[in-house]
Amino acid sequence: MAEVIVVGAGLAGLTAAIHCARAGHDVRVLERYGHIGGMAEIHPSVDVTPMDPERLGAWLGIELKPPYVTPPTVFRVWCYGRKHEWPAEWHHLQSVERGARSTSLESYLYGLAREAGVRFEFGWTLRSQADAAQLPPNTIIATGLMVEAFEALNLPFQQVYGYIANGRFEGAPVMVGWFDDYTRDYNYFANVNGVCFALAFDRRPVRKDLLERWREQLRRDEGVELGNWKVHEGVVAVRSIRNPRLFAGNKILAGTLAGMQDPFCLFGVHSSLVSGKIAAIAVDDKAEAYDLFRRMSSAYKYSWVARRLFGLQPHWMRNVGVNLGLSVWERRPALLRPMMEWSLRTIPGYGKI
Repeated sequence: MAEVIVVGAGLAGLTAAIHCARAGHDVRVLERYGHIGGMAEIHPSVDVTPMDPERLGAWLGIELKPPYVTPPTVFRVWCYGRKHEWPAEWHHLQSVERGARSTSLESYLYGLAREAGVRFEFGWTLRSQADAAQLPPNTIIATGLMVEAFEALNLPFQQVYGYIANGRFEGAPVMVGWFDDYTRDYNYFANVNGVCFALAFDRRPVRKDLLERWREQLRRDEGVELGNWKVHEGVVAVRSIRNPRLFAGNKILAGTLAGMQDPFCLFGVHSSLVSGKIAAIAVDDKAEAYDLFRRMSSAYKYSWVARRLFGLQPHWMRNVGVNLGLSVWERRPALLRPMMEWSLRTIPGYGKI
C-alpha cells in the first residue's frame, strides 16, 4: 500500500503511525528532534488527565498500563488558600509520564511503532508553507504545541506563557492544583515513576513575582522545593470555537494541531491518542474518519463557551464560586456527580468510545 508520512513523534503522531502500519501501509515518521520524547529541557514531565485506560486501550488496540499510565492516589486543590481533597478516582484521573525515559508513554508507543515496522527520520522540521507544500497528500501532521505548524497551515492558536520545573520525587503519585489571583488559569504539581513536574501558566505573560508567590505556596502547602525553573511558552488550539478540524487542504491533522484538546483545562493526552487513530482511519476512509472526528469533538463548543465565561469572572467571584463548588463536591459528591460526569465528556473522545 502507499507510503504514509507522519510529521511529529508525539502521542498523536505515534498512535497514527502504529495504526497506519497495522493497516498495511509503509509508514515514515518525520521528527524535529534527534530523539523521541520532545523538548529535553521540559521533560521528563507528568500530565494528569481523565481517562479510562481499559476502555480506551481496547478501542486503540494498545494496552494502557503502568508505568506509562498510572492512577494517582489523591487529588488536592488549593483554592485561594483553602484546601480541598478527595480520591483521584472520583475524576478518573491517570498520571502519564512524558519524555524520553523508558517509563514514558512516548517511549512505549515508539517501541510499538518500531515493532509494527514504522521507520523514523529525525531532524526534520515543518517551518513554513513551503515545507507543508512538499509533503504529499494524506500526510498526517501532528506537531503538538509548535507554533510553526499552526502558522504554516494558517490555523488559529492561543499563546500560553509560564514557568516549568521538574526533579526527582519519591512517593505515591498525586495531583495538586492551585487556583489563585496570580493566574487566570491554574498551576499544578504532579509526580509519577520517581519524577515530578510543576507548571505555572496563564494565557498572558506570567510575572516573575507571581511565580515566586506560588513557589512559596508550593513549599508551604506540599513541602516541595524545585530550583530549576525555566520560562516556557507555547501555543494551544483553543483560540476559536471552530478550532477542531481534521483536514487542512489535502493534509490530515492530529492531536493539538487538530484542536483535539479540552479548551477549559487544556487536557490533551486522551484526545491525542483518540485523534491519532482517527487520523490513521482518514488515510483510507475520509468520510468515516470525519464522522468519527465530529462525534468525538462534539462537546468542544460547550467547553469553549464555558471557559470564556469563566475567564470573565473577577477573582473574588471565582474565590466564592469555585470554593463553594469544591466544598460540595468534597463533602456531598453525589449532588454534583452528574455535572462532573458531563464536564468530563467535554474532553474530546472521553465517554464516546
